[in-house]
Amino acid sequence: MSILLKNCKIVITQNKERKILKDVDILIENGKIAKISKSIKENALETIDCSNKLVMPALFNAHTHSPMVLLRGYRDDQELEAWLKDVREIESKLKPKHIYAGALFACMEMIKTGTYCFVDMYFEMQEVAKAVSELGMKAFLGYGMVDFGNEEKRESEIKETIKFVKSMEKYSPNITPVLAPHAIYTCSKELLNWVNEFAKQKNLLKTIHVSETRKEVFECVKSHGLRPVEYLYKIGFLDENTILFHSSWVTKNEIKLIANAKSKVVHCPTSNMKLATAGAFPMREYLESNTIICLGTDGACSNNSLDMFREMKFAALLQKWFRWNGAEIKAQQVLDFATLNGAKAFGLNTGSIEIGKQANIAILNLEHYSLKPLLNPVSNIVYSATGDCVSDVIVEGKFVLRNGKLVNIQEEKIMKKFENQVKDLFRLNN
Repeated sequence: MSILLKNCKIVITQNKERKILKDVDILIENGKIAKISKSIKENALETIDCSNKLVMPALFNAHTHSPMVLLRGYRDDQELEAWLKDVREIESKLKPKHIYAGALFACMEMIKTGTYCFVDMYFEMQEVAKAVSELGMKAFLGYGMVDFGNEEKRESEIKETIKFVKSMEKYSPNITPVLAPHAIYTCSKELLNWVNEFAKQKNLLKTIHVSETRKEVFECVKSHGLRPVEYLYKIGFLDENTILFHSSWVTKNEIKLIANAKSKVVHCPTSNMKLATAGAFPMREYLESNTIICLGTDGACSNNSLDMFREMKFAALLQKWFRWNGAEIKAQQVLDFATLNGAKAFGLNTGSIEIGKQANIAILNLEHYSLKPLLNPVSNIVYSATGDCVSDVIVEGKFVLRNGKLVNIQEEKIMKKFENQVKDLFRLNN
């Protein structure tokens, strides 16, 4: 399989020098970027005119719950505890058919807004894997483990996780299983210790929600005499294969522990602001500690979008607002979070447009009003662009979106299935 992107007007390389190229060709062969230069002469199976396009690395959504797109707009504008109660109640009604329809729809939304890979935590994850595979995306999928200190439940969750990890082998290499204990307040020390050992045995990444709310921190101190990150550090859970979701309610000492362990963090600004989890992600301190920061949307129930362009904007604006400083964070840094850092944290040879890198590319239409004038392409990408600018997406050297339309499945089928399952779910919920 070969693709030639001809006459690319603007190329955001995200290479070490963060070069921006103009009027070049990009040749993709066997899933990788093979050549970048003026006037490439080689023939390709598919040649695309990009003379009015901006070509950039596709985006990495480092934390979401894809099937929750079924609940977009559900019980909005409530206080957090009331919202959680209502959401958990309707989640208990979800069946595999709902999960599959929701995941399909979420994958469609992510592809159409320039995302090539996402990190998911939910249940019935075989249904999510099926959706990811059908649409041609990449994903790191985790079965959300909870035991609430119950030994019988713990054994059941362990069996389910082992089964899940085994079941993902047939989807390799585009789908990679990760271990996904939900949080400290839903997982016992015994379960976390098992996850830690199983991760080492199978060489798997671990993901977990940490310090998302002040209440969570207080409860952890009350139960364990330690703040959440301190607790995870004490039991040996933190290491270079640990990804911490949210991680907003942390002290400077906790950030030091995360950095020493070489763990990574995922910032979800829109969800945190919408749910009013209070405070602001301490980006400055994480950057000073050289911790790898990634970006995620969280679920569409709490965002309510899966558009990573919007997430980049909110990530930047929140820090400027919080620190009273318009220069607090640069657009280039935020773009790094959504491209290079996601790839680095999850061990992928991508995130930039360079020879030898896996070809995961988003192509934007420069005729879109939000990209004009093109005084600063990176600034436009972060502050004014949305997923509506995306015309084409390449995943591992294959088109999954062409001229705004999905390649591997009819969008109308996804829409109809989704609408039918939403109606069915809310009928079950009376």
